[in-house]
Amino acid sequence: MNGFYKDIRATLALGVPMVFAQICLMAMTLTDTIMVGRGAGTEALAAMALALGCLNVPAVALSGFAGITSVLVAGAYGSGKTSEMPSILRHAMAASVVVTAIIMGGACLLFDHLEWFGLLGQPQHVVNAARPFAHLYSLAVICYTAASNFRAYCEAQNRPWISLGVVFATIFVNGFLDWIFVFGRLGVPAMGLVGAGLATLTSSFLELLALGAIVLKIRSLNLPARQLFRFDFARAQIVRFMKLGAATSAQIGIEMVSYAVLALIAGRFGAATLAAYHVTFQVASLAFMVPLGLSFAVAIRVSQASCAGDRVAVRRICASSLAFALAWMSVSMIAILTLHNFIPRLFTHDPAVVALASTFLIVAGIFQLFDGVQCTSIGALRGLRDVYRPTLLVIAIYWLCEIPLAFALALWTRLGGLGVWLAMMTALMLSAACLSARLMRITAVQKHAE
Repeated sequence: MNGFYKDIRATLALGVPMVFAQICLMAMTLTDTIMVGRGAGTEALAAMALALGCLNVPAVALSGFAGITSVLVAGAYGSGKTSEMPSILRHAMAASVVVTAIIMGGACLLFDHLEWFGLLGQPQHVVNAARPFAHLYSLAVICYTAASNFRAYCEAQNRPWISLGVVFATIFVNGFLDWIFVFGRLGVPAMGLVGAGLATLTSSFLELLALGAIVLKIRSLNLPARQLFRFDFARAQIVRFMKLGAATSAQIGIEMVSYAVLALIAGRFGAATLAAYHVTFQVASLAFMVPLGLSFAVAIRVSQASCAGDRVAVRRICASSLAFALAWMSVSMIAILTLHNFIPRLFTHDPAVVALASTFLIVAGIFQLFDGVQCTSIGALRGLRDVYRPTLLVIAIYWLCEIPLAFALALWTRLGGLGVWLAMMTALMLSAACLSARLMRITAVQKHAE
């Protein structure tokens, strides 16, 4: 039992800074939104929302590559092969930056030609205003991808506070640059939405430089500059990274797109239902930051223990992490269910939206348990390099079950928008059951092999 609690403490020591890092990243987007809304007006805010709505799906999905960087570096670190870590980072950095540049470039190309898609129902002037921001934001995503690899390198060696400090500082740098570029301060002309894009790009580039300089400076992180800046690459390492990274990114992307589809279904019932969906989703997303951050920590610790050949530690880490996820999300569930009538009033005074969101939050509160289990299980499976079948499971659950069920419940019954949330809860229940069962089966096989 002492080992059980020791593992929980070790996972929290690694995971808590990673949770804060996720919150910091959300804070940067929130800062941009506030600055644009106050400094550039409603049209600029609408243009920003359009650009982010189109580009955030590939941007967030691409974070799966950094997740694999942390797993591979953690494996080398756990097995004592620290001399291999610079090569892993070099290959991961090259592959992920190239892939990100290609995908975000393609996304920008499609965004520049939204007339192919009927402008997605948006006014032409809003699309025109969004294009320069979309280009700057895509460049920022490339910088962010490179910086994420440095963060992953630190976190995989149980040094998450290093990268958290840089990410935290970036919030203030971004806010200061927003103040200069959006509003026009210190002799700089006011650039509105373009200024927000320039601030995001500049702060992301400075974050990359700062993280790179710090990682190279700290000798205990095992990254000599001559190793990082070599330009010889092994095809086998690139292929391994691309296979694992593509599967992980696909899993994240599929989930992101499914949420966008659910929002479209909710939007069919009017502005009040869509607003209530947005409020509920924001609350659920905030609660999800804790298991999400801890899932990254679980992946790292499982990879370290697995590559060190300590199968007992792997099972103990998985069990303790699932237990903590259930405990934490139980608290989250109780809080949301207790405050479900109060929370919507923090967002709006519209009685129709408040009434709908209060009902949606009951379902969102209940599925906290399943969300925590499925997220933790995915992290543990990623640490064991098991990413292909979980991705297929996610495709089947979200696209063959959740979305058809949401259509059926929302459009063919009287549930309306509530049917969307019941479908989401059903999908999370299935995901939690299937992924946790797979995790137990894999660790049981390893136990039998011993």
